[in-house]
Amino acid sequence: MKSKIWLNRQKKDQFVIKSKQKGYLSRSSFKLIEIENKYNFIKQSKSAIDFGSAPGGWCQIMIKLNQNIKITAIDILDIKFKHRNINFYKKDFTQIDFKSFDNKFDLILSDMAPNTTGHKSTDHLKISNLINNIINILDLIANFNSNLVIKILKGSEETSIINKLKKNYKTVSYFKPESSRKDSSEIYIVGQKFIN
Repeated sequence: MKSKIWLNRQKKDQFVIKSKQKGYLSRSSFKLIEIENKYNFIKQSKSAIDFGSAPGGWCQIMIKLNQNIKITAIDILDIKFKHRNINFYKKDFTQIDFKSFDNKFDLILSDMAPNTTGHKSTDHLKISNLINNIINILDLIANFNSNLVIKILKGSEETSIINKLKKNYKTVSYFKPESSRKDSSEIYIVGQKFIN
């Protein structure tokens, strides 16, 4: 029943329709376009790391907007968008040794979300755990003055996560794209100018 409701919603969703028309891999591509229109992160970055990159929609948009950007993409699922500037790791990011990386990144992105249970507080805690794992490796992956965009589901851990990020970035704010579903509790945390 739930899958039937989801399929019906997908058929009517203007961003699903638009993404097919434009050849984008996912409707979430529009979220990144909106983020870029507001912050201009992609065009000013030489390198980016994309957590939870499958099916590759955000990588596709980054290359479209900045052909020279070098992307490290990570997911346990394959990405459908291939490009010479993308270095893809088919792995759980917590199993990667980031200390072995030669370079840090100008832009850190995560549109990652665990498989949802439908129980809001459980789903919030699961995504918060992923975010905290990224925060714990910021000193290994973030260039000085780099920027961060990370998806969260609204809930109890938000304040703690925001407070941690405020220690690492000059500015921390929220952004809710128009293309994000109105009934979704997802929102993006934007960290500008990594300082620590």
